[in-house]
Amino acid sequence: MIKRFFSIFIIFILTTCASQPRIETDKDNEYDLSSYKSFKIEQPELTNSPSQISLNPILMQRVERAIQSSLEAKGLKENSDADMTVRFFIGTNREVERSTGMSSRGFYNDRYWDSRDQRFIKVDKDEIAIRFHDNKTDEVIWYAFSRFNRSLNIKDQSAINSLIEKAIINF
Repeated sequence: MIKRFFSIFIIFILTTCASQPRIETDKDNEYDLSSYKSFKIEQPELTNSPSQISLNPILMQRVERAIQSSLEAKGLKENSDADMTVRFFIGTNREVERSTGMSSRGFYNDRYWDSRDQRFIKVDKDEIAIRFHDNKTDEVIWYAFSRFNRSLNIKDQSAINSLIEKAIINF
């Protein structure tokens, strides 16, 4: 009995500690979101510039499909003459993170032993922004932004669907 309780407790702790992408949303209160019944999606245009060479066009297709299915699940219809236009942007922010370990020893300024080992690691942090525009004014009426790890299986449509569903759940 105690082993079973302990196993369930460990699973519960690990599940609650799993990192979920943080999603920020905002809306313009001047617009009534419930009045929108149709949408169209515009994919970002890819150029041949060096800054966009690493963007994955297949990932963009997956995101577009996920947005479409999530909005249709909310009762909105895709239409070329829509009430709103959905635009999304995907980017990668490359950062350098520093970690300190205690693995090596050496002299520091010929005075004392220093046991710190510093490593610099390149980290790619992917970002997605989704903007809903009113078609009459072209103003942004609703916005979502998230950073997600590449450990999220971006080659899996269901993982992208889950991320997008969480992003637009409050629309």
